[in-house]
Amino acid sequence: MRVLALDTSTEALSVALSVDGHCRSFDEAGGPRASQRLLPLCAELLRTAGLQFADLDLIGMGAGPGAFTGLRTAASAAQGLAYALHLPVARVDTLMAQAETAFALLHSDGTVLPDPVQAEPDTVVLVANDARMGELYWELFRAQTSGWQSLHRPTVQRPEHAVLAWAEVLADLPEHLETGVLPRLLACGNAWSEHADALSAAFASHASDNPRLFALNRAVLRAVACTPSAAAVARLSLQQHAAGLTVSAALAQPIYVRDKVALTTAERELARAAL
Repeated sequence: MRVLALDTSTEALSVALSVDGHCRSFDEAGGPRASQRLLPLCAELLRTAGLQFADLDLIGMGAGPGAFTGLRTAASAAQGLAYALHLPVARVDTLMAQAETAFALLHSDGTVLPDPVQAEPDTVVLVANDARMGELYWELFRAQTSGWQSLHRPTVQRPEHAVLAWAEVLADLPEHLETGVLPRLLACGNAWSEHADALSAAFASHASDNPRLFALNRAVLRAVACTPSAAAVARLSLQQHAAGLTVSAALAQPIYVRDKVALTTAERELARAAL
């Protein structure tokens, strides 16, 4: 199967081509350049493989959450290609793709890696990225032999609220309810550097009397800094296709977790006055 995967949900631009489980990818700086570079980079990737757009079977897109403009860029490209080529689209959760980028579980063909990087089955992975306006996007996943299981839907919150929400999700894990023991915890994303002060203060305030947050803070201190790779989007797209979860071009919409994308002038002035 031939899958073209795209992700422009962060400051990076990533495209990948998976052909019968063998993947090649191009990655470069994105941001404002992404809308101009995305399709030419896809064409270049296909050309290096001796293929054309008409040879594709599936389009995979990093659907979000992420930067509003970046999500629209990937969705517009995916929709345009899918309409023109009459192809299905896999809408991949970008935070899941980020977990798969940092701690790959599966080969491109969906078979289990013999030695997954740190994330053995039942490991819990926290993915969190800067969402601007003093907030972060996050989602918690459990690693399974069949792939990633989301333990909480993608959410955007202020760091101090996110920390408490993480503690609640961990408290509800079956093994914790039964034995009080937590699974291995890992973390990835850029929230740890972008919100270092707020997260440190929140952990310091609550971790001393909450063993779940103490354990999570240790994972955060070793967090993997990465962005979602299109190679991971391609692997997850193949899983969606196998499960019958792809959508038509018309339904290839981004995953938004908030409608507001910028502070008002008054809000920015209030924030400056508080410093």
